[in-house]
Amino acid sequence: MAPREFVFQWLEKWLAEPTAMTTAPIGKEHLLPVCYDVSLAPDLEAVALHTNLSPTELIGLHSSQVYTVFMVGFSPGFPYLGILPPELETPRKANPALKVPPGSVAIAARQTGIYPTATSGGWNIIGRTPVKVFDPSHPADCLLKTGDTVRFSPIDTATFAYLNQYENC
Repeated sequence: MAPREFVFQWLEKWLAEPTAMTTAPIGKEHLLPVCYDVSLAPDLEAVALHTNLSPTELIGLHSSQVYTVFMVGFSPGFPYLGILPPELETPRKANPALKVPPGSVAIAARQTGIYPTATSGGWNIIGRTPVKVFDPSHPADCLLKTGDTVRFSPIDTATFAYLNQYENC
């Protein structure tokens, strides 16, 4: 069995029966607003095409799940959340973007994540949250921690603009 498949099987078993594997960390529950409008989700239509779902079905499926923060890494404040339903499994982009806006909600393989700062990245951007999940001027101020849970709540562009905590985005 490939290491990647082993990890996914272990995580799926842990999510289904956490006490069978170990005691799950107790974390905070977060409900994060996400605007899935194509103006903020450059890869939404490509992911919908790949998954054979309509954009509306994709958004509904993505926002109906509760995700666990497995770890925070890659760049400071980037939460790795999982596990996506198999219907949303999507490979990383063949050509990574040079600059992904902060707050971008993305998927790759069976995980979803949030880009906390403007950075390059190869995940598929399907929306954006107006909530600042990490403030580089205060590194201890990372909203999401390992063991927390996250659910996404769809919002429109007007609500996104009203709630937006990022400058010039």
